[in-house]
Amino acid sequence: MIMLLRHQFRRRLLYKFFLINESTPSKMTSYELVCVVAMAQNRVIGDGSGLVWHLPDDLKRVKALTMGCPLIMGRKTWESIGRSLPGRASIVMTRDKAWQADGAITVTSLDRAIKAGKAWLDEQDGNENRLILFGGGQIYAEGLSRCNRIEMTLIEATPDQGVVFPETSSQDWDERCLETHVETEDVPSFRYQRLTRTVPIFI
Repeated sequence: MIMLLRHQFRRRLLYKFFLINESTPSKMTSYELVCVVAMAQNRVIGDGSGLVWHLPDDLKRVKALTMGCPLIMGRKTWESIGRSLPGRASIVMTRDKAWQADGAITVTSLDRAIKAGKAWLDEQDGNENRLILFGGGQIYAEGLSRCNRIEMTLIEATPDQGVVFPETSSQDWDERCLETHVETEDVPSFRYQRLTRTVPIFI
C-alpha cells in the first residue's frame, strides 16, 4: 500500500512538472524598443558626425543600459563609433545595399532592423527582450513612435546648431528624473531622465 501511494505521488509530480514546462515559452513573445539618447537643452544631439561633448559617467551608463542588446543605428553613428561594441549586436540602417562593415548587420529599413534584432536576441541564452534605438537623428525620427521608453541624458548646454532630437509630448510620456550631476571644470551639469509611454507599446 505504501509503495502504491509513493508511485502515485511520483506520477503526480512528474505530471505537474510536464505541464509547467510545456506551458512556459522558450523564447520572448514581446519585445521592447528603447531609445537611448544624450541631448542638450535645445535638443541638439550632435554635429552630424558625432557627439559634441564627452561625459565619461554617461558612457558607463550607456554601456550598462545596452549590454546584451542589439543596437539599431544609422551609418553615420556606426562610423562615429568606428567598431562593433562588445556584448551587443550592431544593426546598421543604410540606403546603400552594397555597404558592408566588419561586425555590422546591414539592413535597409527599420522593420528589417527590428526583425534582425529579434532574431539576434532569440539566439542568445538570456531573457533579454530590449532592442535599443541608438541614433542618429534620422533613426530617432523614424523609430521614436515605436519606442516604449526613452533613457535620456539631458545636458545643460545649448550648442549653436546641430542634429536635433524629435519633440516629445507630455500626453504620450511620463517623465522622471533619475539622477543629477553637477558641473565640473571639464564637464557641464547633466541629469538622467526616463520617459515611459503612458500607454505601453511593444513590437
